[in-house]
Amino acid sequence: MMPTSLILSSAINRSRPILAPSGLRWLVVGVVLLLLAALPGCAVSSYTTARNLAEGDSSFWVAPQVMRVGVAAKPTNMPFVELGTRYGITDDVEVGMRLGAGVQSDVKLSLKKPKNPDEKLTIAIAPGLGYIGNFSGTPTGADGDDLHFVGATVPVYVTWGFSETVSMTVGPRVTWLMQYVETASASTTHTVAAGTSLSVAWRVSKRVTIAPEISFAMPMFRALTGAGSVFGTGDQRVLHLGVGFIFGG
Repeated sequence: MMPTSLILSSAINRSRPILAPSGLRWLVVGVVLLLLAALPGCAVSSYTTARNLAEGDSSFWVAPQVMRVGVAAKPTNMPFVELGTRYGITDDVEVGMRLGAGVQSDVKLSLKKPKNPDEKLTIAIAPGLGYIGNFSGTPTGADGDDLHFVGATVPVYVTWGFSETVSMTVGPRVTWLMQYVETASASTTHTVAAGTSLSVAWRVSKRVTIAPEISFAMPMFRALTGAGSVFGTGDQRVLHLGVGFIFGG
């Protein structure tokens, strides 16, 4: 993630370039996309596109959704509502914050923007950090397990514009997740997961967009404190289904 001091200094001094030279940008895009293409899919909702907000502009969204978590062939459905907001620091740097199953913040950086009206492709990267507490569905406190999840995710958003009002965004990503269990053993698990999201944004008016989205995730590697490492999914799957109602932008 870009340091805060670098973001602020770039916003103040517009003469400094925020992005790397064009060749280096495409090298970064290629490496990340190849890495993500090799992994099948950590479900984190996006409700955004690769197109950054203009400097000083903002948006807000409400997204009713359900998360289906499958562990050892015993799926659990967890409905919830996500709230989020985004703000354009510059035309190439955007920050976001969301609250739903947990709390997460990210910084979205433009990698490719259309240079003329005939170009349809936009690409951005949005590294973020998040936290979920007591999210196991098990008892908490002295007689149960208090679970805490801290994670970092790196999605790449690829948006194709079909028209001025309709676009489609694919968001492949890699996520690291640390799970800490407050028990006598105080075990800690580190998980690396891969996932992707697919959404369609339909701008129904100048300041209102509807964005249905589906995302899927599965762990690829896990390491448990004192118990070695495990490769594979462990029969775990996570599926998100939701609809974002986005205002502003």
